[in-house]
Amino acid sequence: MKEKIKLVRNLLEKRRARRKEGLFVVEGPHLVQEAADLIKFVIYSQELPILVSLREKGIECLRVSRQKFEEISEVASPQGILAVVKEQPHELKDLLAKKDPLIIFCAEVQDPGNLGTIIRSADAVGAAGIILSRGTVDLYNPKVIRSTMGSLFHLPIVLVDDVVETLAALKKKQIQIIATAGQAKVNYFDVDYKKGTAILVGNEGAGLAEDLIKKADKAVKIPMPGKAESLNVGVSTAVVLYEALRQRSK
Repeated sequence: MKEKIKLVRNLLEKRRARRKEGLFVVEGPHLVQEAADLIKFVIYSQELPILVSLREKGIECLRVSRQKFEEISEVASPQGILAVVKEQPHELKDLLAKKDPLIIFCAEVQDPGNLGTIIRSADAVGAAGIILSRGTVDLYNPKVIRSTMGSLFHLPIVLVDDVVETLAALKKKQIQIIATAGQAKVNYFDVDYKKGTAILVGNEGAGLAEDLIKKADKAVKIPMPGKAESLNVGVSTAVVLYEALRQRSK
């Protein structure tokens, strides 16, 4: 038990540990349920209905005191259950399996809440998947996991080292690249998203690097006639995704 608790703490606190073990932690009944097929073991502090099905699957469920659970937990109001879960590795080909796929490509998005919002929005519109570049916040960061509300388990998410190489691979498969950029001249709703499309979004502060914008087929902006200077990348990605959904639903 001590070794398992130590593992949980390391996975919650250290990206290096998550990478080394290929494991991460989810907390709360909803996320544990979403991750059920990938669970390695569960730690809980009170009997919950979900434990019945977990035990039926043969998953090891370990009980600790409420005080001990609160010491392990990273959330303000612990719900009494967490699970250590195996990573789900995916490749670019998994995103391209659908005809005319809609893909989100995150280049150095760094806020966990923004990445979580992007993943939830992609799931909501039925996107084919998400690509994350090196420099993007860790997909298995506990704050990212919580903010996805389980959408993390609903669509393939691919981690890539070389953005330029990946863009070239997408273009080779006839996927158009649409970059989001505040300085663009084309409004996001004046682009055809019905063909295979990758929406390229960038860092919260710096946006997309100029060389990446130049590699896109088109750069688009969200018009803002009000006084706000900008939208965060989570919101702006959702806006563009829903325009893509509107067009594809016709």
